[in-house]
Amino acid sequence: MDSELIETVKEHLLEKAGMPNEKLVDFLKETSVYLKGIMDALDEGIDEGRFEIVVSSAHTLKGSLSNLGLEELSQIAGNLEAAAVNTSPLYLSCYHMRLRKGLITLLDYADKN
Repeated sequence: MDSELIETVKEHLLEKAGMPNEKLVDFLKETSVYLKGIMDALDEGIDEGRFEIVVSSAHTLKGSLSNLGLEELSQIAGNLEAAAVNTSPLYLSCYHMRLRKGLITLLDYADKN
């Protein structure tokens, strides 16, 4: 049984985006790998204090998550982007941790399927 997050994404892709059912698993695997790459860049940007990478990665995540029907996580990515634009490290780590925690099942999807 998939997590609630994966079920939300599947439902959105099938019903709202019109994705054919037979392409769903492969798309989710590719999306998982793609999102992992963005999260890795985000992690590296935060670790190195490179706010331009954090802003770019968070912006990409914001759009990608919205396209997957994950509006709440997209908003968190938007908050992370805004915090990085303002170089507000106080909130940056909070948003980053919430985003990572919320995405963990989707980030691990390719490894488990």
